[in-house]
Amino acid sequence: MPWTTPITFVAGAILTAAQQNVIQENLKVGGPTYTNEAARDAAITAPVEGMMVYLTTPTVPAATGGTTAIPLGVQTIWNGFVWVCVTPVGASSNTGGTTTSTATGASAVTTLTGDGTAISVTLVTGTTAKIETTGTANNSSNATDNYLQFSVSGATTMNASDAVGARYDQTTLNTYGAMSRSQIITGLTEGTNTFTLRYRVGGGTAYYRDRNLTVSGIA
Repeated sequence: MPWTTPITFVAGAILTAAQQNVIQENLKVGGPTYTNEAARDAAITAPVEGMMVYLTTPTVPAATGGTTAIPLGVQTIWNGFVWVCVTPVGASSNTGGTTTSTATGASAVTTLTGDGTAISVTLVTGTTAKIETTGTANNSSNATDNYLQFSVSGATTMNASDAVGARYDQTTLNTYGAMSRSQIITGLTEGTNTFTLRYRVGGGTAYYRDRNLTVSGIA
C-alpha cells in the first residue's frame, strides 16, 4: 500500500488496530510519498536531517539531449538545507558532430556542428554530486587532445575545466578513442543545478559521438 499520513495522537487516546496497521505499512514503504515538491513542502514544514521522501511526479529533475533518462519518480533526502535528489538523471546523444574550438572555461562549446542540441541534466543537489561523462572522438590532427567537459549553472556557477573533464589523447590520425570519467564533484552551491556537457580540442577538427552525461546528488 502507499504511504498513509498517520493520525496525531493525544494524551489518553486509544491506539486501534487500524491505526497500528497504518504505522506498520508505512514502515514497509520506507518514507512518505508525495506527488511533487510543492505537496511535500506543504506537508513537511520542519524536515529533519536524513528524512527521505519519494516524489511520484516531480517538477525537477529535467534533461536535454537526443535521449533523456528522467525518472518518473525520484528519491529525495533532506540534508539539513535542501531536498537532494539522489536518483540518477541522464541525457545522451548518438548523433555525431564536430568542433574546432580550442576555447576552455566559460567559452567551451556546448553544441557541435551536426548536433545542435546541448546535453544537460538539471536536479537539486547539495554541495556534492556524482558526475559520469562518456563519449568517443577522433581528430583530423595527430598528437592532439580531445576533451569532454561539463559546466554547472543555476545555484552554482562552475566553468568547464580540463581538470575535471574526460580526455582522449590521440596519437594516430583519425582513430576513435573512448573517453569516460566518473567522479565526485565538491564545492557546489545547494539548490537546483544544471550540468551541461562541453567540448574542446587541442587542435584540428574533432568528431564526437555517443556522448552521455549522468548526475546524481549526494545528500
